[in-house]
Amino acid sequence: MLLFAHVGLALASARFLSQVSLAFLALGSMLPDIIDKPLGLIVFGSPSMGRTFAHTLLFLMLLSALCLYSRDIRFISLTWGVLIHLSLDFMWNSPKTLLWPLLGPFPTVPLLDTMSYLQMLLSGLKNPGIMIPEIAGLAYLIFFAYAGRRQASAWIDHHL
Repeated sequence: MLLFAHVGLALASARFLSQVSLAFLALGSMLPDIIDKPLGLIVFGSPSMGRTFAHTLLFLMLLSALCLYSRDIRFISLTWGVLIHLSLDFMWNSPKTLLWPLLGPFPTVPLLDTMSYLQMLLSGLKNPGIMIPEIAGLAYLIFFAYAGRRQASAWIDHHL
């Protein structure tokens, strides 16, 4: 999945939560990629190794422990966003990554330069399993922006 599916669908899930920090939810929805993509490039020499530590159940469990300890809505929202991210990436289809280190090292992937990696990502949009969530996420982000603009306008009118 790409940006629109992760952020848009995570924010859409907030409609079903009683309390949430939208900023931390959005950050959490992208956090595994924010951590793993640069790490894959620096440590493994390729952005295609972008599903490592932050795409594991161990990472999610550490965040969950932080939530239980702090009981802070920001950490809870961040962790919910990470859970949404892992779900949208269908990480159960990559058990060696999801259950790392229990099943051994991270699986090897073809090492690509950055441009080849971006081309591979964009070619994935031909797949309906990627394109449909991207469109749904983008649609929700447009709705979210429109609804937020109306709320901000109403707040300004009320307070001026």
